[in-house]
This record gives sequence, C-alpha cells and structure tokens, in this order.
Amino acid sequence: MKLIGSMAERKYREELMASNRVLNNSDEPLNNTLVKAGYEVKNSYVLNHIPEQCEDIYILLISGTFILTVETSKLDLTQKPLFEQTPLKQYLLGLSKRHQIQITVALDLASA
Repeated sequence: MKLIGSMAERKYREELMASNRVLNNSDEPLNNTLVKAGYEVKNSYVLNHIPEQCEDIYILLISGTFILTVETSKLDLTQKPLFEQTPLKQYLLGLSKRHQIQITVALDLASA
C-alpha cells in the first residue's frame, strides 16, 4: 500500500509518534516491561491497546520487523507479562483497510 498523505494517515502518524514517545519514556511501565525482556523500543509503535478487566493487551510493531503482543496483569504485578511474536507477513494477512493504512504508516515511521 502506498501512502498518499490523507487525513487518516496524518491521524495515524500523530498517534503512532505519541505511542513511540511513551515507549521510549523510561518512567512508563510498558517501557520497563519491554526493555527488561530485551526488546528494542527506539523504533517501535503501539498499534493497539486493549484494556481488559484483569489485564492490558498491547499490540506493537517492534523496529519494523515483527508484531509483538504483550499481556500484562493489572491485578498481580508480580505476574510475568506474556509475549507473543508474530511475523510481519503473517500479521498483514486479512487486515482491514484501516489497519493496513495504520501498519503502512508505522512501517514508514520505523524506516525513517
């Protein structure tokens, strides 16, 4: 998919850049979780955050190379987070148009 500078692309770019700032803030719990697990956060972006009752689920693009799903407990802070890596090509299969635009913008930012 090619980027054309649409309003949707600009919105995603702003959201993704804000998520990158959060990921690179060492005071943020998600930053600490990722860094402790050995993941690179410099060129990483939050694609989705799903707040559940007992846990938070994050879907991230890590350095433009793969998708990482992170599940952290809200109730038991001693519980280790769960990580699941998905190859980028596999993740791209069957994405909605909206998510295709979002991932294309995120990949553009990661490659800059």
